Amino acid sequence: MRSLLLIVLAGCLSNLATQTAMAEDKIQMCSSGTMTMGPFDEHIAEIRKANRYEQADIDELIAEQKAGGPDFFSTQVVIKEEQSGSGTFDLNMFQGFSDPQAKYQSTEKWHCEHDDYPVAYFVGFKVSRISGGAILVTPEKGTVNVISLKKVDPDLDKHTSVKDFASHAVLCQDIAEGCIKTIFYGRY
Repeated sequence: MRSLLLIVLAGCLSNLATQTAMAEDKIQMCSSGTMTMGPFDEHIAEIRKANRYEQADIDELIAEQKAGGPDFFSTQVVIKEEQSGSGTFDLNMFQGFSDPQAKYQSTEKWHCEHDDYPVAYFVGFKVSRISGGAILVTPEKGTVNVISLKKVDPDLDKHTSVKDFASHAVLCQDIAEGCIKTIFYGRY
C-alpha cells in the first residue's frame, strides 16, 4: 500500500511540474503603442496607387473586408518572419500602416533585433498572456502590441493559437495560418 501511495504521489508531482512549466511564457515585447487606421476605401486607393499589387489580391482584400465586417481593418494580426526592407515595406503598405490617414504613436521603443524574429503585430489587441501554446489577447481599440515569437513558436510550426483572454474564444487557430474572418491577417 505504501509503495502505491508513493507512485501516486510521484505521478502527481510530475504532473504538477509539467503544468507549471507549460503554465505561462514570458512575453517578449518588441514595441507597443496606439494606431488609428484611416477609412478602408482610402486604404484601397493607396494600395492601388502604389501599383505594386495584383488586381486579384486587391479584389480578395475587398471581399475579405466585406465578409469581416466593420472592425476588420482596425483589428489585425500580422506575422513578420524576418527582418527585411521589402517585407517591412509590404507589411506597412498592404496592412495600411503607412497610409497617410493612419496615425501611429509609439509608447515603447522597438526592442527586437534580428535574432528575435519572427514577430507578431496585434492591432486592436493587447497581448495579455502566453500560456499553454496560446497567445491570450484582450480587445483594445487603437492598441498595437508587437511581440517576438522566437521563444514561443520560432519556426511557426507549433500551431500556436490566439485566443480572447476573457472568453477563450479562438481568434486564430494557428497564428502561422490565419485568423477568423473578422480579423485582417497578414504574413510577410
